[in-house]
Amino acid sequence: MNAGQLHRLARHLRELAVQATAASGEGLPSLSELAVVEDVAHHPQTSISEIARRVKLAQSLVSKTVAHLRDEGIFITAPDPGDGRRVQVSLAPEVRRDLRTRGAVPLEATLKRTQPELSAAQVGRVTELLEELARLLLPSRKEGG
Repeated sequence: MNAGQLHRLARHLRELAVQATAASGEGLPSLSELAVVEDVAHHPQTSISEIARRVKLAQSLVSKTVAHLRDEGIFITAPDPGDGRRVQVSLAPEVRRDLRTRGAVPLEATLKRTQPELSAAQVGRVTELLEELARLLLPSRKEGG
C-alpha cells in the first residue's frame, strides 16, 4: 500500500463511519463539520482556536462551522470565564447522548448495505481486520466521548 491508497482508504472508511451513524433521511455532514464535532465531543468546553489547531483547519472555517452547528442545536456556546473575548464550545447534552447511541451501531449492517458485492464471510473478515487495526493503531482510551 502506498500513501495515495492509504488516503483513498481513509476517505472510504470515513464515509462508512458517517453512513453508519447517520439517521435515515438525515443529510451527511461535510468532513470539516465531522472533524469539528468529533473534536468537541472529545474536548468539551473548548475554544474555536483550540479546535482549529487540533483539527488543522482555518480558524475562520471552524468559527463558521461552530456558528452553523450552534444554530442547528448541535453545539452550545458560552463565554469563556477566563477570557471574555473567547467562547467555549460544547456538544448539546441531547446530541452527546445521541452520538453515544449512534457510535454503538455495529458496522456489519452498513457494510452489507454499502458494499453489496461482499459476501457475508467477506463482511466478517473486513470487520475483523478493522477491529485489529483499531487495537494496533488507536490510542487506548475509554470510548464514549
